[in-house]
Amino acid sequence: MNSDTTLISQLFTNFWAVFLIFLFFGGSIFVHELGHFLAARRRGLKIDRFSIGFGPKLVSWTRDGVEYRISALPLGGYVALPQLADMGAIEGGSEEGGEELPPISYTDKVIVAVMGAVFNIIFAFFLACILWAFGQPSSEDAQSVIIGFVEPTVELDQNNEVPGPAFIAGIKEGDKILSIDGDKVSNFSELQHSIFTGSGRDSDENPQAVFTIERDGETQDIIVYPRLSKVNSVSGDLMRLVGIKPAHSLIIRYIQEGSPAHQAGLQENDRVISSDGKKLHCFAALVHHLKEKQDAPVMLSIERENRIFDVTLSAEMVARTKPLGKLQVKDGNRKASLLVQPFYEAESSGSPSDPGIPSSLKVHEIEDPTGFVFGNLEPGETIIRVNNKPIKSLQTFIDRINDGDLENLNLSIGNEFENQFRSLAVLGKVNAEILLPRETPMMGFGFKSRSITLHVDPITQVKGIVKTTLQVLGSLISPKSDISIRNLSGPPGIVRVIHMFSMVDIRLVIWFTCLLNINLAILNLLPIPVLDGGHIVFATLAKLRGKALPPNLVAGAQGIFMILLFSMMIYVSFFDVRRWQGDNEEEKRLELESSLYIQPEFSSAKDTTE
Repeated sequence: MNSDTTLISQLFTNFWAVFLIFLFFGGSIFVHELGHFLAARRRGLKIDRFSIGFGPKLVSWTRDGVEYRISALPLGGYVALPQLADMGAIEGGSEEGGEELPPISYTDKVIVAVMGAVFNIIFAFFLACILWAFGQPSSEDAQSVIIGFVEPTVELDQNNEVPGPAFIAGIKEGDKILSIDGDKVSNFSELQHSIFTGSGRDSDENPQAVFTIERDGETQDIIVYPRLSKVNSVSGDLMRLVGIKPAHSLIIRYIQEGSPAHQAGLQENDRVISSDGKKLHCFAALVHHLKEKQDAPVMLSIERENRIFDVTLSAEMVARTKPLGKLQVKDGNRKASLLVQPFYEAESSGSPSDPGIPSSLKVHEIEDPTGFVFGNLEPGETIIRVNNKPIKSLQTFIDRINDGDLENLNLSIGNEFENQFRSLAVLGKVNAEILLPRETPMMGFGFKSRSITLHVDPITQVKGIVKTTLQVLGSLISPKSDISIRNLSGPPGIVRVIHMFSMVDIRLVIWFTCLLNINLAILNLLPIPVLDGGHIVFATLAKLRGKALPPNLVAGAQGIFMILLFSMMIYVSFFDVRRWQGDNEEEKRLELESSLYIQPEFSSAKDTTE
């Protein structure tokens, strides 16, 4: 029954997502072309075709002399206007030997060309009005420009950790960020976007950003040197990183039974203000402080019902993860290792930190530089036997390896219940050991994530999106930025974002569609042949020279730039797919990593249970 319910829920969710993709993505293209169509009809131009998509037609019908069609390549759309531009070969064919058409005025050409972008702006403004009325979902930290925590170190990738750029530069918790490289910021999203799209560099061509901050009532500039962090292992995307987190309130959501916080009398909805006299601006700052103090006493200042008082308590070192099994292999000059994680049976009793509890074992992490030791073994796969002997716990796995033939190890991988498994011969000398659970100082409380609803007027919304769009365009043409065409999103990326947002909140889909339409408007007005801006340029040149441009010149330019446009779309779509693959792999890794964590057991709670 549960599996059927889950399947139905997934089908409904996917149907809803597909519906929204057609409604908002397809609708955005339709609105743009509708602008051209209505303007052309109003100005009395001949209209051959109204198409959503390019290339061969999938479905078509004719009404009042206009062919309406849906075409095979969903990379945009067009209205075929022979008096404006002959793009028959590009758009999917044209009639041969058509009637001689009268020329149209410069005004007609400009109005028809520009109305696609105008309709996108109107549509975006309409969507912004909806968000103004119903509110846009956000959170307290997303709207903050106060620094909550400065990370002492940051990860450039899974194997490289370096000192945090903001930490080195002297950015402090509580600093208010006013602008980045002269661009004012009003929330943390704008702050991050300004860092990502920044093009500042020092004399050695290292990335550089100028933070204008307010500290203790005074304004000052601080130069920060961002590091490039790999944010997707498959696509190889790099992004400027400085190592800061936004400020937010520390409102207690729950207190764990028997924990130091429970014994100290803390309650839900208490607000933690400071730790050992230092004001706390976010949860990460408290975690960092507790790690420094370990189990030494900590004084917290608490606000409860407009009353402030101090509580002294000591964090307890508790097991936060399951134990892991580590298998090490040495075969000549080759060295490799893997970690296995226990997954306990539902009816298991005892501490999850006990390696002897009955469990199934899944591969948690593999380190095999050559790829020859463990072959095609992947994280998440289940090990069911060692040397053809079943394993019932993590301890059994370790004992089977260390008590067996150290030169010949055979692992059975798969699902024994479904009788689907394969054998993996591991060559070389092997040994195994148990890695004890990681212990973390904890007080036994969790904090709320405070959601907020923004009612921003449509003009402010549109202005903000225009600003971010122009920042991206500026970064694309700047040789000193770290943004390139590969970082843009094509249709696969747009579809993916709409799909993800549809599963969270439809208002996010509406916001993204607003962003998409303004992007379409701005990009289509760029002075590039085949785009609306290109038509305006051709019309302007013809107006200046007093006669039409040579048809072959116009057609040649249109053809060349259409090929370039399609090539660019394929290029960015390729990285969209790679980005998707990388994110899926990261999601699986994080899911496996999160399964490693266990509910902390505090000593007082154990004593009470016993």
